[in-house]
Amino acid sequence: MMILAALIVLFLSLLFLIIESVQAEQRRQKLANYLATDAIKPPSRLNRFFIRFGKEHHDELEQKLIEAGYYNTKWAKFYFPAKVLVLGVVSILVLMGDMTSSNQLLVAITSLITVIVLPDTLLQVRRKILIRKTSSQLPYLLDMMSVCVQTGMTIEAGLAYLALELAEFDSDLCYQIKRTSDSGKIHGIEKALNDLSERIPTPAVRSFVLTIIQNLQYGTSVAQILSDLAEDMRKEQMLTVEEKVGKLSAKMSVPLILFIMFPIVILILAPSIMQMTLSI
Repeated sequence: MMILAALIVLFLSLLFLIIESVQAEQRRQKLANYLATDAIKPPSRLNRFFIRFGKEHHDELEQKLIEAGYYNTKWAKFYFPAKVLVLGVVSILVLMGDMTSSNQLLVAITSLITVIVLPDTLLQVRRKILIRKTSSQLPYLLDMMSVCVQTGMTIEAGLAYLALELAEFDSDLCYQIKRTSDSGKIHGIEKALNDLSERIPTPAVRSFVLTIIQNLQYGTSVAQILSDLAEDMRKEQMLTVEEKVGKLSAKMSVPLILFIMFPIVILILAPSIMQMTLSI
C-alpha cells in the first residue's frame, strides 16, 4: 500500500511539474511576442529540472529529433521525464489491477523494455523514411537550381532563394536546404554540402554534392549538368518502381496458394468426402 501511495505521489508531482513548465513557457512566449524582443533568457528552475534528465545525452537527443523531422527541439527536455511518467502510470495501473505477482512482474518488465526501446526505435524508423522521402524529392530541387543558375544566380544565392521557396513544397527538404545555406554562409559552401551528404547519406545526394563541388573547384557549367542529373534520378526512381512491380508477382504467389488454391481444393473434394462418409 505504501508503494502504491508513493507511486501516486510521484506521478502527481511529475504531472504538476510538466503542466507548470508548459504554462510558464507559454507565458514567456506571449510576453516575448508582446514586447517584440528576441532576448535570450536563462531557463527557469523547472526547465533546469527537466534538463537534468538525460543531460549527458541532451545534444544527441536533439539531433535524433531533428533527423526524425521534429525540428522544434524545445520538447527534447520532456523526453526522459515523459518516459518516467509513462512508467509511473503503468506501475500504478499494474498495482491497482487484479493480477498475480508473476503477471505483475511480467507486465512491469515488458513495459520497462517498451518504454526504453520503442521511442528510440520509432525515431530511427522515421529518420529512414524521412531520408528516402527527401532523397526522392531531389530531382525537383535540381530542376529549380538549374533554372536559378541559368538566370545568373550563384550556387549560394540559389540555395538561399530555394530555402524560402521550398517551404510550401516540402518542409523537410526546405529545412535541409536552409540549413545548408545558413551553414555555407559561416563555414563555406563546400563544407555545408559535405554536411548535407552526411545528414542524407543516399547516392542521389552524394551525386548532387559532388556535382556542385566540382563546379566550385573547376568552374564548369553546372546548369545543364543539374538538369541531366535530375533526369537520371527520375529514370533511376522509375527503374526502382518497375523492379518492385516485377517482384510483386513472386510475392503474391504465397498468399495465392494459401488463400485461394487450398480453399478451391477443399471445395472440390468436400462433397465427395461427405458422400463417402454418409455411404459408410
